[in-house]
Amino acid sequence: MIAEMYKRREKLGWVFLGFVILIIVGWVLLQTPETTGEWLEMLFFLFPIGLVFTIILISRSQYNKVKDFQIPNSQQQILNLNHVVIKKDVALIPRLLLFEKDGRFIGMVKPLKIPWWMYPILILRNSFIEFFPLSYLFVTHDGKTQFTFQKTGWLKKVKLTIINQENEKIGTYIQEELKALFHIKGQLFNEKEEPILSIKASGFSGDFSWVDEKGNQWAYFYNGKFPHEYTDIFRDTHNDIVELSDNLSKQDKIRMLTVIGYLFMARIKQ
Repeated sequence: MIAEMYKRREKLGWVFLGFVILIIVGWVLLQTPETTGEWLEMLFFLFPIGLVFTIILISRSQYNKVKDFQIPNSQQQILNLNHVVIKKDVALIPRLLLFEKDGRFIGMVKPLKIPWWMYPILILRNSFIEFFPLSYLFVTHDGKTQFTFQKTGWLKKVKLTIINQENEKIGTYIQEELKALFHIKGQLFNEKEEPILSIKASGFSGDFSWVDEKGNQWAYFYNGKFPHEYTDIFRDTHNDIVELSDNLSKQDKIRMLTVIGYLFMARIKQ
């Protein structure tokens, strides 16, 4: 799974490189430079070409280093884990790949169903998915859905309705979206619409440490904090790892993972 992720990055890089080259060729044909100065101005296009080519080379190098690794599937249920490594997948439809620290694949967070009319929009920019009401699911490596959440709202306020495996509503999360650029602020509710946890995080780094009114820590994340001994598997310099409390009930862990899943899906657009 990790090797496939790097391979997709490389392929997407080649596609984007071809797109940039077509733009340059079209520009030259339509507005052919006539002076030395105009030709020198064309050197500006070397920057995006060099940037994309660098991404391609890095992705190829990372793929070659992990392609022979046997990445096993996790033997743990996600609700039994006290941590999760979150990787953004490179694909038309945004999704998050979830791993253990040792690289064992847990599953993914992805949209439940994308309407056909959204595909042209996502081709233009897949972060536009954030603008639309959709349902998302947490699915294990063997295709079993653990829980889902339905997102509604966008500009002023976002609401997540949390649904368990038995298709029962077990909670709600409401976030003030206008403030999310600088400071993420929200409130998590149980199935009785009683507030159980205030959610605060940095809008820039995404750092958070969530503690309830009794002083119990539910989860924490610090951008860039990642165990060095696992960097042979996760070749990127940037890896996101969220620590979860062992003392959370099954219901609370579902609620917590829903909030985490949404926040990291929203970070794709940044």
